[in-house]
Amino acid sequence: MTNRIPGAQRASGATAPENATAPETVPASAPETVPGRPARARGSAAPAGCAHVRREGPPGLLARSSFLMALVGRAARRLLAEEAAGRGLKLWHVMVLCALGDTPGLSKAELAERLGLSSADVARVVGDLVAAGHVTCDRDEADRRRTLTRLTRRGREVAAAVDLELAAVDEDVLAPLSVADRERLADILALLSEHLDAEHFGLRPVRKRPAPRT
Repeated sequence: MTNRIPGAQRASGATAPENATAPETVPASAPETVPGRPARARGSAAPAGCAHVRREGPPGLLARSSFLMALVGRAARRLLAEEAAGRGLKLWHVMVLCALGDTPGLSKAELAERLGLSSADVARVVGDLVAAGHVTCDRDEADRRRTLTRLTRRGREVAAAVDLELAAVDEDVLAPLSVADRERLADILALLSEHLDAEHFGLRPVRKRPAPRT
């Protein structure tokens, strides 16, 4: 899986998917199947909230890219959370599975730093994954003070299946875009994430900006 983590997922504490208004249905495409999961029709529902606001929202807000990104992010997060919930997981569990799939043998402190989560949150999420049989925690042979976290065989299988499911969510969310547009969007989002990360994401306090001069 890729190591890009949306900034909206990096606030401390797991939350349930937001309740949204009933989505507008569109003609369903052929269902895609993922091993271990029932088939789900791709494109069976439009992301909740976006279409309604686009039609009737205040023009001043619709002219603001940050507001539109918030709408798209909320819809994408809901779809991601629904896929994770189908396996009894939350987005935080998925983030840890992804990180360990990319880099096996991370300590909890390294996971917290990489994902922008608190140590307490990481400990709780890793505990959940250990209880589910997806992760093991063992002492580092080179440094007995460190505990390394790794995916089990079952955890690797779940991580691979989740990766397919998240790729399907990408297809849902990015359906109107061409391949070139998707690549450009990924570059733009990465640039914005890097620009904002030090001040606005994760657990670091937001620095107050000076008041404009009058």
